[in-house]
Amino acid sequence: MFKKFKENKYFRYGAIAFIVGALLIGLIFAIIKFSDITNVVSGIVDAMSAFVYGFIFAFLINPLYKKYHKHVFKFIEKKKERPKLRKAFSLALAYITIAIIIALFVWLVVPNIVDNVRTLADKFPAYIQSIKNSLLELLSKIPGVNDPNVVLQQITDYFSSDSGSTDIAGILSSVASTIIHVVITIGSHAFSIVVGIILSIYFLVYKESIIRRTKRLLCAIFKQKNYQRVMDFANYTNNTFARYIVGAILDSILVGIVIGLVLWICGFPFAALIGVICGLTNIIPFFGPFIGSIPSAILILIATGDIWKVILFALIILIIQQIDGNLIAPHIHGASTGLTPIGVIAATTLCSHLFGFAGMVIGVPLCAVVCYIFSRIINKRLRNKNMPTDENHYASQDVFKSDSVASGENPTDNEGGEN
Repeated sequence: MFKKFKENKYFRYGAIAFIVGALLIGLIFAIIKFSDITNVVSGIVDAMSAFVYGFIFAFLINPLYKKYHKHVFKFIEKKKERPKLRKAFSLALAYITIAIIIALFVWLVVPNIVDNVRTLADKFPAYIQSIKNSLLELLSKIPGVNDPNVVLQQITDYFSSDSGSTDIAGILSSVASTIIHVVITIGSHAFSIVVGIILSIYFLVYKESIIRRTKRLLCAIFKQKNYQRVMDFANYTNNTFARYIVGAILDSILVGIVIGLVLWICGFPFAALIGVICGLTNIIPFFGPFIGSIPSAILILIATGDIWKVILFALIILIIQQIDGNLIAPHIHGASTGLTPIGVIAATTLCSHLFGFAGMVIGVPLCAVVCYIFSRIINKRLRNKNMPTDENHYASQDVFKSDSVASGENPTDNEGGEN
């Protein structure tokens, strides 16, 4: 059939027309039945959520498991090979370590967070009244404002037109409804998360078997050259995501702890809650510190009413972020993803629109992998044209008349960060 496809141009044209027509029909059907297809995909994703959680947990725990397997329990096989025993001890210690970290967080941090939230809920009406009084005082100083209460009511009506609630009770009801919705959402995923933890153990236990079978399948599908390309791409993707995401999580935990401790020592209110907020948002590159600092500064302002406290808080966050960004994060993340600051901003912004919060987290490594693919393609085309692949060469005004091109040299063959 493939021989006929190559030799008979009419058969080739007919096959291409058939494929294009089938794709167009499929596209039209997908557009017409978009909502039904979305519901089916959503149902499949919900049904497979436990496997997704399991894969994510296994992916995050795997670096810790490999450290224990390589360094801690190597003595088990010093005299005799016991791979199953070594793997079992490494897995057990990895999960015990994670369990201890979670238990310490629950024991040391969660009670303080609960106290902070309870205090915030108890004093919320007073905070709202304090904000109203400050706004009224500010409006009274604006020329042309005869009745600050009327202007404040108009502002309140504008921002609460969607909910229809303009009083404090309505605001509290809205906040309570949001909290209840979040709790119910987390509870609905609790079973999938528990099953995912169990599945992650199986993923790590049978990791070598899964890799062997995947390689066997790829060898059956691709030729040797293409197989090697697929494996190089898979290794680069795995290393990039593991290095970045695990590093980002560790860095965020460290930043959250440091911020919480510094604020507690300086006597700031809601120190534990703000530390958790800043730590969670720090995982988002570039935008994270701003996303976490703004609501934290508002909390400090409404709790103390002292603008100098807010300024001091901003200075503390600025100092910690500078130390983290220039000293701590590079060592935790390891090698750079190769993206410029503009690339990081673009990747985070684009992926946040496509995938939400998850896109903010995986946007940078995902775009790094895409750039790696394009870099490989560009380098290949340059080599085919007998052009150097080193980007420093292209700083000259006329890249085609340089000595290296004229002599046919290829000084550097940087495969876009391939490792």
